[in-house]
Amino acid sequence: MGTNYYVNTPSCPNACEHCAESERIHLGKSSIGWQFLFRADPDWPRDEAFAHWVRRALSGPIADEYGRECTLAELLDLVYSKTGDKTDTSASLNGFTSCGHTFSAREFS
Repeated sequence: MGTNYYVNTPSCPNACEHCAESERIHLGKSSIGWQFLFRADPDWPRDEAFAHWVRRALSGPIADEYGRECTLAELLDLVYSKTGDKTDTSASLNGFTSCGHTFSAREFS
């Protein structure tokens, strides 16, 4: 069992009808017994993935899949509390490590 986390980016203040909606972007997943799995954009340089992820996380309010909001600090506390758990950088996830964190450039839930 796991919980997905998302950032909800605000809509453009001068938005037309096609871009008036905010966007919910997947940040990653916390699963019991596993390290947090970060979601990376496939175009991010792997050695800079964590910095890109932090910028993405700061782009709006963070909430889990159940609508519970949290701060970036609270999410990172969760991430660091799981550092001794198992990790998965398997090819099926297109996984890689950046700054000691496990990322996947593929969509997952």
